Amino acid sequence: MPALLWSVVPVSAADEPRTLDWDDLIPPAAPLEDPLIGLNPDQRVEVDMLAAIRLRMARGEIREGDPLYEDNLELTEKLKKDGLDVEFKLQRYEKVMQEIERRNELVVPTLDGALVRIPGYALPLETVGTSVKSFLLVPFLGACIHVPPPPVNQMVLVHLQQSYKANALYEPVWVTGILKAERTRSTLSYVDGSGSLDTGYTLAGTKVESYKE
Repeated sequence: MPALLWSVVPVSAADEPRTLDWDDLIPPAAPLEDPLIGLNPDQRVEVDMLAAIRLRMARGEIREGDPLYEDNLELTEKLKKDGLDVEFKLQRYEKVMQEIERRNELVVPTLDGALVRIPGYALPLETVGTSVKSFLLVPFLGACIHVPPPPVNQMVLVHLQQSYKANALYEPVWVTGILKAERTRSTLSYVDGSGSLDTGYTLAGTKVESYKE
């Protein structure tokens, strides 16, 4: 992919961008306690499955008579026979999952306004043919389409003043520009419809380069 350069903000030629990796976009935090500590591998899987079923039941997606409702009863009974306090384990598990979700939406305020350079995969949002004007920068291949989207603080919405020619979907690139720590909602089009995605950062791109190790 050709390396292209466009000025979208007044940046001095003497300014050197700070090179980031994706961990730099996550605020530091204390380690979380493992809610499934002490369980064997099978029990960990079963509690995880049970928590997912209970969540869908709470949303009204699963009702009595549904096969998954029966799975809920069977898993609960099995884990009780193993000597587990099932409801206590589920409460601890849910609490930790809620904290993970909360942390996934946090950004690093000190990065706001910083000139940065970060690698990732470009998922086009606004295109004309192969020309891309805006894209999502994501940390792994297939994010947002083939697999669940990354956390909010692991997606960057990139805006360019002038489009660049993309050679492929999820093209690996380096992007340089001014980072803004702000939550933004974007629309992503799929073959069978569209959906919205929240990103924790936006970037006014001044340079897009082909990614090289």
